[in-house]
Amino acid sequence: MLAMRFVQFADTHLDSYISGAIRLGSDRSAALLRDLRTAFSRACALAVERHADLVLIPGDLFDYETADASTAAFLMKTLAEIAPIRVFITPGNHDSLRPGSPYLPVTASSQWPGNVHIFTSPRFESVSIEELGCSITGIAHAHRGITDRILAAPVRRPACPINILLFHGSRDGYKPSEKETVIPFSDAELLSQGYTYAAIGHYHSFAAIQDHNGCVRGAYSGCTQGRGLDETGEKCVLVGEIDLEGNVALERVEVASRRIISVDADITGCRDNAAVLSRMDAAVSGKARECDVLCVSLSGLLPPGLDLDTAGWESSQSCFGVNVGAAGIQPDYDLEALARESAASPLKSSFVKKMLEREAQAATDEDKKVLHDAVYYGLYALDGKKLEPRDAD
Repeated sequence: MLAMRFVQFADTHLDSYISGAIRLGSDRSAALLRDLRTAFSRACALAVERHADLVLIPGDLFDYETADASTAAFLMKTLAEIAPIRVFITPGNHDSLRPGSPYLPVTASSQWPGNVHIFTSPRFESVSIEELGCSITGIAHAHRGITDRILAAPVRRPACPINILLFHGSRDGYKPSEKETVIPFSDAELLSQGYTYAAIGHYHSFAAIQDHNGCVRGAYSGCTQGRGLDETGEKCVLVGEIDLEGNVALERVEVASRRIISVDADITGCRDNAAVLSRMDAAVSGKARECDVLCVSLSGLLPPGLDLDTAGWESSQSCFGVNVGAAGIQPDYDLEALARESAASPLKSSFVKKMLEREAQAATDEDKKVLHDAVYYGLYALDGKKLEPRDAD
């Protein structure tokens, strides 16, 4: 028998920057920025539609650096409209509690609606909801975030049939390389707390955490709208149901207006531009809708004499946004042959020989990569070809 229903979402990053890696123009970047608010509104509307008892938001509703009065006004108005559904928010590392934060209103007109509870303590604190037989235990990040391993110690659990933990944190073994580490935890540490369910924010892709019986005990909803190449595919909110025995069921519901679609195309073996475009057509077939942003990353070996031109192909696509990255392409040069003395091209031979020697002597893998890329930059320049940034993606 159902005890309660909730809607969970996080990492909406309202009014934040759009990644330059997807190469949208200013108008389409502005449209994608508006999509962030649309996804938030859809998530709130879903809570009403599904008759949710609670909305759980574990952080990064906005970015502190770019949020302004209109951001706060939009949030307050939208959340007030879903009353009497109760909303619980734990500030994350991007919307952390800092001077001037919208979470810390200073005037009567900037107060959050009565159905919204914002956790403001850097220590776990709990709110009990008697009519639902549940408690919500949350914690707020301040400044750039809590980095202590606080889940290694027991977190006090109220005496309620259902206990929900709400926080913005980093799951061991799954952290994307570019992510800051905040409230790091292992699955074992989380499960040892004994909470019915943990609603977690910070990672932008969905992931569920199960106990040894295969029961869901925590989850990341992921972000609600993709903004860059690290946020590809479907972006959803979670509709969760907890029964009287404490079993948790989750349903993912997409709220994003458009997806960021990343496609790889290996063009090795293509001998002319037409063959490259044909390879791209095959790679993207059926992958993106008209409303989506399509990003194609080319890789493989390209004959030195082939001048790659994808501009016409990009403009012919019907997607909301299209870009082609060539950073993964390597010219099909025989470097060892070029390094040997050549009367026909002594400058090129000397250049390649010296660069390969420097690469062999490099102390780190990163230095080797930089020098290897530099060989191709130099050869492209010597051949009068267009230079493509090799780390652009």
